[in-house]
Amino acid sequence: MHRREVLRTAALAGVAGLFGSRGGAAVEAEIELRPESPGATIDPHVYGHFIEHLGGVIYDGIWVGRDSKIANIQGLRRSFVDDMKRIGAPNLRWPGGCFADGYHWRTGIGPAARRTRTYNYWEAQMPKGTNATETNEFGTHEFMALCRLVGAEPYLAANVGSATPQEFYDWVGYCNAPAGSLSLADERAANGDREPFNVRFWGVGNESWGCGGNMKPEEYATEYRKFIAQVPAYTKPFLVAVGPRGHSLDMDMGWTTGFFEGLRGARGRIPDGYALHYYTDFRPTPVKAETVANAAEWYAVLHKGALMDQVIERHWEAMGKVDREHRSKFVIDEWGNWYNASSRPLEPRYLLSQWMTLRDALHAAMTFDIFHRHAEKIAMANIAQTINCLHSLFLAQGDRYVRTPVYHVFEMYRGHMSGRVVPMTVKAESMQVPLLEGTGRMASVAGSASLKEGVLTVSLTNPGDAAMPVRLRFDGAKKPAEARASTLTHESRGAANTFESPEEVRPAALKADVSAGAVSLLLPKQSATVITVRMA
Repeated sequence: MHRREVLRTAALAGVAGLFGSRGGAAVEAEIELRPESPGATIDPHVYGHFIEHLGGVIYDGIWVGRDSKIANIQGLRRSFVDDMKRIGAPNLRWPGGCFADGYHWRTGIGPAARRTRTYNYWEAQMPKGTNATETNEFGTHEFMALCRLVGAEPYLAANVGSATPQEFYDWVGYCNAPAGSLSLADERAANGDREPFNVRFWGVGNESWGCGGNMKPEEYATEYRKFIAQVPAYTKPFLVAVGPRGHSLDMDMGWTTGFFEGLRGARGRIPDGYALHYYTDFRPTPVKAETVANAAEWYAVLHKGALMDQVIERHWEAMGKVDREHRSKFVIDEWGNWYNASSRPLEPRYLLSQWMTLRDALHAAMTFDIFHRHAEKIAMANIAQTINCLHSLFLAQGDRYVRTPVYHVFEMYRGHMSGRVVPMTVKAESMQVPLLEGTGRMASVAGSASLKEGVLTVSLTNPGDAAMPVRLRFDGAKKPAEARASTLTHESRGAANTFESPEEVRPAALKADVSAGAVSLLLPKQSATVITVRMA
């Protein structure tokens, strides 16, 4: 047996023996669940994705071309399509990102050989001598084909920074007008798709406080009102307004306050969605993606990621001062870890590719649990980005392809999709942890629970450096009949999946004992665990 397998087996030893050796001492964490009092539904769109014309995300990541020797479906990398279907990807956000506010949709339709070559916003950051011209080979029809193959809803980001409201309306008409109704619909049919795409989700710009126009919040509020004034409603649109850069030092509260005040008293509806962006941003620090040199670097990232909880609470409160009925929900359409420039897993031209380690998987798990606990506030979330960039689920270059540890979190957490949040009380001491500067406190165990069709899904993270015995107790008449669990962990904090070792970090079964109306298990150190409980 490989050494890694020996260590994994030892780490996941049965809980019965462990509890016996403790001489009946109380477990270190007790979690009380109330499955008979479920709350808000976790929208499947919380597990959404973001793909942008940036580095190797589209070209060579997703799009390999119809004539490629790499296995593909209509030019789309087959492995990517299959894996996205496997995790039930609910949506895809495209074409950006910063790329969106320089993108004119007409450059990406019609015969590929006749499409206009354009400048890509990200070209300025490409290595010297690298050609980053945007070929527009991947456009609206290719994106819609990807969505159909995956089973995901399209979420289009419209150009507010350099386009006009009419260009936006025309794109909506091109995508959604019934066959034969408009000249735009005839044009869509001539380009290969007679039936409408029925796009529901539309972002009205992107980061308009920065690369999307360098606007003030009041200025963007004016632009937003102009852009939504005559949006065609063939498919009732779900309109998403640009939200704040929540990872700034002050969480950019002024943007939220200024934008919503800019809507006060004006005609035009409150946005359906409000696009909060939150990166666990470590670009100014020595923390690098490919190394987890010490405990401080491990905990610093997870501690900062957990601030998502406060960011959601504070902006929700600010929005409610104008949107008192909270008609607008969060669309957290960019989130994830962003590390300092360092060595990359891919060539330099694949901008912002990062090693994804066990740390990033735990960060994703902790973030999803936060989203679940705020289910009534969040309509959608989109990890940035799905492949070859930042907090990615996949790395691909040429015929090489690998799932990162982050992918496995999406796969493990699928049971939460469309479940109703179950109240959870965690009784466990918090931890004092080292950070890059000083120390801080964070939960020693955290998680969420949801109920769907009589099955309870409980997800728990243990970021600490020791295994933790946990007992799940159930408040109410219904008790667990059986339970099973899986966990994602590794003896090394910096473990990653590579092209050479694609299975280094992967889920493993974990023993869960059902006895006396409770479920007992041992959470391995530095782990994300999902327990599935069938209720009696």
